[in-house]
Amino acid sequence: MFTFWMIAVFILIGSLLPSIVKWGTHFVFKVSDEEKKIREEFRGLRKELTGISAVDEFARYARIQRKMNKLDEQIQSLGQSRMDGRESVRWKLTKAIQVVNGAVLVYLAVTQRYEPVLTGLPDWFWPLNLLLSYPTGIEGALSIVFWLFICNNACRALIK
Repeated sequence: MFTFWMIAVFILIGSLLPSIVKWGTHFVFKVSDEEKKIREEFRGLRKELTGISAVDEFARYARIQRKMNKLDEQIQSLGQSRMDGRESVRWKLTKAIQVVNGAVLVYLAVTQRYEPVLTGLPDWFWPLNLLLSYPTGIEGALSIVFWLFICNNACRALIK
């Protein structure tokens, strides 16, 4: 019964992992103080630009517009570097945990293949009894191979 729950938990963790990592990286890769300051300055310049007539004060308007373009480029580059770092860490962390999760599940499947995960199902799945208990050879049992298959498909269906 321990194997039954262990596999269910590992498959559930593997299915929920991308969402958990995405949520966690948002806290680690926050908007920096420098980026906040630049955005505030950009907002101030935009507010100032709305009060200036482009025809009457063209030189001042153009100067503010160039300053805004420069600040916008800085905001874009800071945001892009933050997003690149976030995606890189998210991808690496997700793949590393998936590899460990997969290795644990393969280890369990190999070492526990002759042990039934669940017994006492003789009449529930009548035509499929031998198939569901395949490597164990115990009629009315559920083998680890089919439990992995069932859990994996059930978790994927629930997550979608």
